[in-house]
Amino acid sequence: MSAVASHPWEAFLNENSSVLGVFSMVCTMVVAVYLLDRRWRRLQTHLEKVTGVMNESRAFSFNLVRHFMPSFKVAKYQFRGMKAKKNTAGVEFDNLGLVLPNGRRVLSGVTGRFEAGRMCAIMGPSGVGKTTFM
Repeated sequence: MSAVASHPWEAFLNENSSVLGVFSMVCTMVVAVYLLDRRWRRLQTHLEKVTGVMNESRAFSFNLVRHFMPSFKVAKYQFRGMKAKKNTAGVEFDNLGLVLPNGRRVLSGVTGRFEAGRMCAIMGPSGVGKTTFM
């Protein structure tokens, strides 16, 4: 009796194996699309948060510049990578010094050059006048 009960299932599987294969492939594709959709939504949510932080920081910096330098024109420019600027200027100085009103000399004999389009660093030990120089 058990051989008769298992026989119809075996016949069904043999006759419809291609349908079951296609069904399993469709189920696998549905699960894969669902997982990709979840990942994409998480990524979009993260990008929205990051973009919001960037916009807030840009607005904060504009407001900070406007607060401390009200006559200064702030260009509405969003950073999109390093691009060569058309109008550039370099700064060169020779034997620069600073004496405070109390007679104390805080800078003496500073010479250098800041070239347009080049990154520059002012380095030195603590207390030598880097901030005063700037």
